Amino acid sequence: MDPTVVNLIVISLASVGTFFLLVSALGILRLPDVLTRMHAAGIAATLGITCLLLATGLHFFAEGQMLRMVALIILFFVTAPIATTTMARAAYRTGRADQFVLAHDDLAALSRTVDAETQNRSVPAQE
Repeated sequence: MDPTVVNLIVISLASVGTFFLLVSALGILRLPDVLTRMHAAGIAATLGITCLLLATGLHFFAEGQMLRMVALIILFFVTAPIATTTMARAAYRTGRADQFVLAHDDLAALSRTVDAETQNRSVPAQE
């Protein structure tokens, strides 16, 4: 492929990635509550990081970096949902997400079950 075309693709991917990371940062600063901020951070940042890693992989394709960048993208797609779910649960348990009125609250029922099991568990005597 022509190096000029590759450079144009790299520049466009890097620009799109930078734009989405900027949108994500602005969303974190401007959105009103923790859950919508997490949404902005999770969705826009994932797309931004993906574009930047693809641009980096294409730019350093001759050095064999594309496979490494694809592995990083896969790792990011695996870990990002786990991190946002954990942050959402922490916000729910600390009362930061209480301004929403939910029609069905699955996490409240799960929390009551876990709390009841924890209280019924006997504590071993210390010697």
